[in-house]
Amino acid sequence: MKKTDGTHTSLDDQLKQLDQDIIWDPKHKAKLHSRILSSLDKQQSKTRFFSGFKFASSLVLCMIILIAGYLFLSQTILQESGEMTTGTGNSSDEKPASAGEDEVDANKSKESIQAVIEEEFNGPDEKYKELSSAAMEAQNKVETQEEFDALQQTPVWQDYMNYMADTYASYFTANGYDNFLNATPAFMYSGFDNDYEMAASDIKISQNEHNPKMYKFTFAVEYKNADGETALYNFEGEAFASEEGKIEKLQFLDKEDLLGHMNENHLD
Repeated sequence: MKKTDGTHTSLDDQLKQLDQDIIWDPKHKAKLHSRILSSLDKQQSKTRFFSGFKFASSLVLCMIILIAGYLFLSQTILQESGEMTTGTGNSSDEKPASAGEDEVDANKSKESIQAVIEEEFNGPDEKYKELSSAAMEAQNKVETQEEFDALQQTPVWQDYMNYMADTYASYFTANGYDNFLNATPAFMYSGFDNDYEMAASDIKISQNEHNPKMYKFTFAVEYKNADGETALYNFEGEAFASEEGKIEKLQFLDKEDLLGHMNENHLD
């Protein structure tokens, strides 16, 4: 309250302060209310964020579990399928591995190659020399193609051809045998009349790593002439064989020219 004389007392000041507090209190309440609402909104946002995060995390975890399960099942199926394919499963209908079959074929091919080497270089073959001499003597009398065709039907020529077939044909394919007779030729180191001896040794045959039908081989031949002098000659060669172990092609490399030395001794 105011005095009529215009002076102020302490009570007047307190009343004025009270009036100011009453005036500003609604504003203060509004600010306080705003802060409270803002805090509540932030809290709700955090709650919604963490709820969404938890849901997303759960979804990702489920997907990981599903993917891991799928991969595990796929690997198991592939492994079982592989075992059935390679014959390692427990099925009673499983077939033997092809590697075993290839090994058997390789053994047959090596046996054929070694047999041909031994037939050709253990000698000379006296039976062949006898039959060959008789056939060549009969051929020397032939003058026309008609006479040669007739000669091929005679026993002397048939015995000569049959002996070569009996000695070598079982080791070759049909084409391989014809090639061996004409190109190598067969019994090439048994065609000399003088006295001599031969023996094949240290035969080594290996299958080509990249071409299973191809074989390389090396061997040595001990040659003894009519005077009893001996010498060792080294050979190498290659052969191609079929899956059944039959020789398709075979050739020797006379590295130290044994055939030339045999010719020289024959002339002496």
